[in-house]
Amino acid sequence: MTADATIVVTLDIGGSAAKASGYDAAREASLGMTAVRYPAAPAGQDPGMFDPDGWWSAAVAALRGIRELLGEPAGRYLGITVSAIRIPFVLVDGHGDAVMPGLLNRDRRAAPNVEQVTSAIGAAGLYQLTGHWPAPEFGLPKLLWVRETCADAWRAADKVLQLHDWFIYRLCGVLASERSSAAMSQLIDFSAGNWAGELLAALGISASLLPDLRPAGALAGPLRAEVAEATGFAPGTPVHVGCGDSHMSALSAVSADQGDAGPVVVAGTTAPVMLIEPGARLPADTGALFPLLLSEHAIAGRTALEANAGPTGSIADRLADLPGQPGELASELVTRGLQLADGDGDELVVLAGNPFFGPDGWSKVPPPTVIGLRKGDSSDDVMRACLHGTCYAVRSMLDCIAQRRGGHRAQVTATGGMSRNSEWSQLLADVAGRPVTVPALDRVSGRGGALLVTGQHGRQPAGGRTYLPNPEAAAVHAAGAARYQRLYRAAQLETQDRLVTGARTR
Repeated sequence: MTADATIVVTLDIGGSAAKASGYDAAREASLGMTAVRYPAAPAGQDPGMFDPDGWWSAAVAALRGIRELLGEPAGRYLGITVSAIRIPFVLVDGHGDAVMPGLLNRDRRAAPNVEQVTSAIGAAGLYQLTGHWPAPEFGLPKLLWVRETCADAWRAADKVLQLHDWFIYRLCGVLASERSSAAMSQLIDFSAGNWAGELLAALGISASLLPDLRPAGALAGPLRAEVAEATGFAPGTPVHVGCGDSHMSALSAVSADQGDAGPVVVAGTTAPVMLIEPGARLPADTGALFPLLLSEHAIAGRTALEANAGPTGSIADRLADLPGQPGELASELVTRGLQLADGDGDELVVLAGNPFFGPDGWSKVPPPTVIGLRKGDSSDDVMRACLHGTCYAVRSMLDCIAQRRGGHRAQVTATGGMSRNSEWSQLLADVAGRPVTVPALDRVSGRGGALLVTGQHGRQPAGGRTYLPNPEAAAVHAAGAARYQRLYRAAQLETQDRLVTGARTR
């Protein structure tokens, strides 16, 4: 590569679209982003599955789009890397072709297979080994489901590739995996940093199905000629190992070398909350619940502690552009997939996030619910209550991390689409009772990928805004958070019956 090669492209594989971001590592500047939605599923296709080849075609279109958008000569590109949602995997045969559709991350069909895992190692043992508790959303029970249910595909499979691995392979033809992106497969021995060989053997899964593990940022291989032709990049452009999506967002938002950096809220479709710590430590006692997920961070020698407030962003999106007339709200909310319930007071509440993080809270997630809607409430009232609900859920995640840490860190960093809403960012500061810094999103898009490729992890992102909490609101929000948690717990336990004492579900 020449000295002019300073642009890194990050291919971000999300749940609904493939995005490609360009970042100039020399100027520390985001150059733009393109997004291409995945092809629509044909009628009758299993809604819990996705087409790996269809997602790859969207990725190729996104890469071609970023080349056209930036208009830079092919020699200006330093490398390409990948960030992807975790949990989904792709089974490929000896030719590298997908042998069946993949399972989406929120699909729960593998619930009966969780017992197979816990019978082999125990619930606490699984957490101590992998940093992840037993849950059907994670990769291991889904892999067992595939083996039981899709015998032909299982026999044809030569490798199990995490979603990140699949796109690395399609870009450069190299079979490689990475620890942060593979952590939710529940196939990683967290402390050893390798595939969990004894667990695999106990469940009858051949270790030969898994590719070699490489560190995030490592060179995977040169861009395939056919991909270069389809996208406009130069053949042989370096392709680098990437990392998990939340890890990439956290890396973009705070300096990896900032020892006192607080938690990062990635306020996108869901709201994972991640704290990066030095070393690799598991809790000495898991207790009745396992409140945090643990994985190796993209930067070697650091651990990512993670909670998740659930589909907060997707619920807020459902409420966008509601009709302004109060009389139309009830039917429109139901049309958009929200449940309505009578309230026990004068306050409107929208259950828009999960304030309980652990196996119990994970397994019983009620539908988004609007409680206490009155005839005079407007669409603005509903959206405001939704924003409160997301912040109360995030506050609970921050409390999980504080409990593990023995206290709160002084500052929170928020990034992702919801953080563009200044009302929400200020509300999060008020609800959390701590400053919330929002980096300038137009300066961090693609930044994490560039830091991985260049190895310059210590730079703090420039720009942004800090929201300071209003101390006078602390008592109000403490009461609001407690009420929100009570209502959510009631919704968990009696989703189809009573949401609050003395109230009926409409």
